[in-house]
Amino acid sequence: MPVIALQMYTLRKHMSSKEELRETLGRVAAIGYQAVQITPPGFVTLPELRQMLDETGLYADSVLAHSTKLDEEYDDVLRAADILGTSVVRLDGISHELAQSEEGYHTYAAMLERGGQRFRAAGLSMYYHFHAFEWVNFPDGRRGIDILLDETSPEAVGFQPDIYWLAAAGTEPSDSLRRFAGRARYMHVKDYGITLRSGAMENVPRTFAAVGKGNLNLPAIVRTAREIGIEEYCVEQDECSDDVFACIEESYKGLKTLGI
Repeated sequence: MPVIALQMYTLRKHMSSKEELRETLGRVAAIGYQAVQITPPGFVTLPELRQMLDETGLYADSVLAHSTKLDEEYDDVLRAADILGTSVVRLDGISHELAQSEEGYHTYAAMLERGGQRFRAAGLSMYYHFHAFEWVNFPDGRRGIDILLDETSPEAVGFQPDIYWLAAAGTEPSDSLRRFAGRARYMHVKDYGITLRSGAMENVPRTFAAVGKGNLNLPAIVRTAREIGIEEYCVEQDECSDDVFACIEESYKGLKTLGI
C-alpha cells in the first residue's frame, strides 16, 4: 500500500519548541499521515526526535543532506539515518551559482553522482528534489533537468518529483512524470490553483492549493505515479491560505479520495 507522508516544512510555524513539536506531530498522526519528511529543529536531538516519532506512530522517511557539502557531512548523515531508522537521503537543490549556466548543471550532475555512489556503498539511497527552474532550456536544446538525469546513474541518483513544480515548468505532470520511471519512490503533492486577477493581465496569480482544490489532472497523475513506481505521496503545502492543519487534512482526504 502506498504511504501518505507530510513534508514538515508545511508546519514550520508550529515547531518552535519541544512541546509544540510533539503536539504538532501528534496532530499530524491523528489526521492519518504515516510518515514525515523533517529536518530536526535545533532544539531537539536526533534521539529525542526519534522518540517523539515513535510515540506518535510516525516515522521519518528520509534525512536531509546539503548537496554541496556531501563529503563533509557524510558521517553526520549516516548517523542521522541510523538514529531515525531510514535508508533514504534527500537533497536540497542545486546552488544559485551553478544553476546559472549549462556548465553548472554538468558540474552539479558530477557532484550528485559522486555523492550518490558513496551513499549507495553505505546502503543508502539518495534523491534530488527538483523545482521548476531546472527545466530551463539551454541553446543546445537540453534542459537542466535532462543534464541531471542523463549524467547520473539510476543506481546512484534518484529524484523526488513535485507535481506542482512540474506544472509550473510548463509540462503536463501526468506525462512528464514518466521521465522519472525507475528513479522515483517519493513524490511531493500539492495542487496548482489560480487566484483572482490583480495587476497586469500577464501576471497570473498562481497559488499552492490543497490536493483536489486546484487545476491539476490528479486522476491521470496518480495513474502515472503508480506506473512509474511511486511508493509515497508526500504532501508539501509551501503556503496555505487558511488554517494550515485544515489544509493538510484536506490534502490527506483528497489523496484518499484518489484511492491512495
